[in-house]
Amino acid sequence: MKVLVLAGSPRKGGNTDILADEFLRGAAEAGAEVEKVYLDDFAIRPIGEVGDVLGGRDDVRSGDDYLSVLEKFLAADVVLFATPVYWQGVSAQLKCFLDRLSCYIRKPGYDERMRGKGYAVVTTYGAADEGHWVTEPVKAGVRFLAGRYLGDVCAQAYNKGDVAKKPEALAAARALGEKAVESGA
Repeated sequence: MKVLVLAGSPRKGGNTDILADEFLRGAAEAGAEVEKVYLDDFAIRPIGEVGDVLGGRDDVRSGDDYLSVLEKFLAADVVLFATPVYWQGVSAQLKCFLDRLSCYIRKPGYDERMRGKGYAVVTTYGAADEGHWVTEPVKAGVRFLAGRYLGDVCAQAYNKGDVAKKPEALAAARALGEKAVESGA
């Protein structure tokens, strides 16, 4: 089983990254092959006027890194969206990836590889109880993709490293990683 983390935070070693690492630890301990992709390390342009049209002169987004990250996404059995809450939603890095994903949902060779995956979320935020800004839109997207929502871990943690002082959040993220693998996603 392959587990992929799409890390939407530009802050490596930050709160969201710490939770993602705990998720990966749990998944690896349960026997999964794990990988984390920092979306900020890739040049992924926003969706174009007519979306992505593959091949030829109409390829409106050729030359960026989207397709290489998309291939990792398609190969995974479980995908963790790891993002802080930014302005009542996911980070721009993750939003660009998700917006572009919509261009492939009905394309033969892509659409069937998106369906049936397991999806989960880890998110951190500064003000109390803001996790829903990320979890609710992701749940809707998972339903649209005919996937399975495996759960989420939401933690208030503003300063870099604050979440490391929250053993319950770390344990929950590790347990979610284990559950994701054990559920046979």
